[in-house]
Amino acid sequence: MKNYYSAFYVLLTVLCILVFFPVLNNQFQLRWDDQWQIMNHYTSRGFTWNNLMAIFSDSYYGQYSPVNQLFYTLIYYFFGYNPLLFHLYSLLLHITNTCLVFLIIYRILTWGKYRDENTSIIVAFFVALLFGIHPMQVEAVAWISSSKVVLYSFFTLWAFLCYLKYIKTYKIRYYLLTMVLFFFSFGSKEESVIIPVSLIILDWVMKRNMSKKSVWIEKIPFILFALFLGIFTLSIQSARLIEEWAGYTFPQRLVFACYAIVEYVVKLVLPVNLLYIYPFPVPPGEALPLRMFIYPFIILIATVWILSARKQLPLIFGIVFFLVNIALSLHIVPMSRYTIVADRYIYLPSIGLFFIGVWYVVSFLQTQIKKRQKLYYVIIALYLLYLGIYAHQRTKVWYDNNTLKHEIQELLQERI
Repeated sequence: MKNYYSAFYVLLTVLCILVFFPVLNNQFQLRWDDQWQIMNHYTSRGFTWNNLMAIFSDSYYGQYSPVNQLFYTLIYYFFGYNPLLFHLYSLLLHITNTCLVFLIIYRILTWGKYRDENTSIIVAFFVALLFGIHPMQVEAVAWISSSKVVLYSFFTLWAFLCYLKYIKTYKIRYYLLTMVLFFFSFGSKEESVIIPVSLIILDWVMKRNMSKKSVWIEKIPFILFALFLGIFTLSIQSARLIEEWAGYTFPQRLVFACYAIVEYVVKLVLPVNLLYIYPFPVPPGEALPLRMFIYPFIILIATVWILSARKQLPLIFGIVFFLVNIALSLHIVPMSRYTIVADRYIYLPSIGLFFIGVWYVVSFLQTQIKKRQKLYYVIIALYLLYLGIYAHQRTKVWYDNNTLKHEIQELLQERI
């Protein structure tokens, strides 16, 4: 397999570039967060001791992402406010993440002895391809202010890779490196506090003996670190969170969570009418419309079906990975956000659902005769082409403020 690594990496890189290269022509979103997240005094003051201390100690508008801010400062230090370099930073991270997804899925399948090497390569490649070219990934890559999502995913995926290596070899350096990457991931975005749970999922999928105390003792430093970071995050966002709690009741938030899960799954399977903002269905204080209660019912049916298929490890692994990594973005725990769904939130969790889809499609194709396979290959090729073209077009939507908000204006006019 090692002889083929470079070929797959090159192919994934080329395909990502073909889809996303228009972002390199895009400008800053000066009326959509770039004006304060990037063009701030932390960026312009450079690498002075006082500025570095401020970057790591301050919560700026409730945001704490010092590692990502350091990259902004570094880019500005050498190139000034040149949007090309900031977009290149996000694109290179996305390409690297795509290659990491390929390697992680391949190692899970081969080291866990789930599939033969050839099938493992196929599954890993197409999971990574979907991750790399899906239209819902555009927001995280094309919007510079969302680069923290791509950066925290980079450190998280790298941490997963090191942890898999630790499980394989039990060399302490990989365990320690996983911890260091956990720290950098949190320094990029607070959602990384969920990493300890993801590590437990990796233990399970790699068939470790979950009854052994040592498996759980290994997680204690990660869990303690996550609790500390979680408390820290809540403390810096406390004012906004109180305001959020006052807006919607807990039962309403549960309904919103069910709605968001269904929306994410549907949009991943068939991405149409993607937008840069998806407002809450009702303003705070108002009763939910009856149509919203269909979503908890859908989740209930899906849960019953999943439990009936709980012995199908690929299905359970993909769903659990998706739910764990999307959990903090579902507004059950209130967030200082005013969108019920956001494309960027699905960036890392999408891996779980892509894994399910690719696993079962490959398994299905292996049972079909060659004549039927040709038809299915054509359908798959057309579907991937659609994803790539749609993603390519959406990168242009993020060119500047006018192009970004034009689609919302058109949508509002259609509803009038």
